[in-house]
Amino acid sequence: MNKSVALTSLAWGLFFVLIGVSWAASNYYGVDVSPYIALEAGIVLIGLNVARTGLRMHLSKFSLFIGIVAIAFGVMLMGYTLPLVETVIVLIGLFIIAEAARSLTKSR
Repeated sequence: MNKSVALTSLAWGLFFVLIGVSWAASNYYGVDVSPYIALEAGIVLIGLNVARTGLRMHLSKFSLFIGIVAIAFGVMLMGYTLPLVETVIVLIGLFIIAEAARSLTKSR
């Protein structure tokens, strides 16, 4: 198994564990865990890309984007409002940072 497949498998496993724990907590405590599941999914996807970058592997822009959107969605589900224009500007900035980090690690 190569590193990319191993990292992806690790991320899926962590995702299912977090979902299972969240649903168990939801049933036990009777709270809505939808925002936390969205936040967990976003953290797992962003963490996957951080690990890929740390291992000098290809960064997935798609999963990074989905991770950021999941975190933003989770924050909105928690009751916070995110202004559209400012959020889009932050997302663009994060993608520029990710691309710069990728090119810096690639040149080593």
